[in-house]
Amino acid sequence: MSFSVVDSFTVLYLLSLLLVVIITNIKPHIGQKTAEIETFHHTREIDLQEELMVGVVTNQFIVFIIGGLGNLLTLVAIPYVRKVYGAEFSLLKLNSVVLILHLSFADLLYCVLGFPHFIQIYFSRTGPEDYRLCYALGMLRNLVAYVDFNTIAMISCCVARHNLCRQCAGASLTHDDHDKIFGGKRVYLVCLAIWVVSFLTILPEVMGYSGVFAWTGSPYGCDTVCPSEGCSNIGPFISIINNIIFMILFYAVIVIKMCMKRQQVYGSEVTEFTSMLKSISLTLSILIAAYLAFLIPVVSSGWGLWPVKTSLLSYKAKAIIASIYWWMYGINFFIYLFSNSRIREAYRTFIKDMWKKIFKRSKVKQENIELESSAFWIDPR
Repeated sequence: MSFSVVDSFTVLYLLSLLLVVIITNIKPHIGQKTAEIETFHHTREIDLQEELMVGVVTNQFIVFIIGGLGNLLTLVAIPYVRKVYGAEFSLLKLNSVVLILHLSFADLLYCVLGFPHFIQIYFSRTGPEDYRLCYALGMLRNLVAYVDFNTIAMISCCVARHNLCRQCAGASLTHDDHDKIFGGKRVYLVCLAIWVVSFLTILPEVMGYSGVFAWTGSPYGCDTVCPSEGCSNIGPFISIINNIIFMILFYAVIVIKMCMKRQQVYGSEVTEFTSMLKSISLTLSILIAAYLAFLIPVVSSGWGLWPVKTSLLSYKAKAIIASIYWWMYGINFFIYLFSNSRIREAYRTFIKDMWKKIFKRSKVKQENIELESSAFWIDPR
């Protein structure tokens, strides 16, 4: 059986993830520990001007609120309508939406793990006294960040495979029944694999071979601390670049397929489904554009992902770059809300149903109180 273009890209992408893991964890990263890694004492203060600090903290608080509430709404609203209104929200029952939920879960975790720490250090100007807490915060936040990067690329792959499927021509809700990678319950194995690959990507830092998670005295707080000569672990940097390349490739084949379909005529049902699938593709394109906009400044500045001396950057520059990057974890809710009519309707339906339940419960409670009050005046004799 011959491979299609999207099948070939899928194989290349999966192999590239394996290659990134291998490159990350071979010598000198695992063979021997890095030379001297100087860490800072938790009392070392962040050196930022008061005006800039206020701006950074305000930005963090806004992203924390929007990212926390928006991603939480996504995680409860979409599963709710998938279960209660399955037939009306058939598009949201696709496995690509499971990956979107996984992305929201990763974003929510980053908001919960990262922003309270970030906001706290800008008030205290110092790090946690317990170095183990600092290690855990840095390690978990970095793990979730790479889960996020890998998930958006997997969403691109999943949507591309649906659009260019030879068996269903990309115009069927049954695509997940025959997709060999994302079909059926296999999509949950993909989510698990994303966590495994992400963990292996930061394993050298977890083990303390090419860096350690400790107090940095920088806008990132507890994060990766590298040797003075620069970070030797190029795996994370390659991982991000690899995901960017394949996100663009997968979306390019989707666009080409959409252009080819424009001249074709379908039945009304297929046309309607194709239109809905285009909305998923539009959401994906905006997600990719947003991720590129927020990631490129971070990657180009080094971010400890390449063997360069990131200390050449001032704390002010790092704070500005970080403030742009953090929006990556809060912007998804707005992208879903404004680019996809079915997700927008899912939000509306969930909020409407919850409001009705709360109002009905309050109304019943009030009627019971009134009934009890009336019964109080009734003479039992």
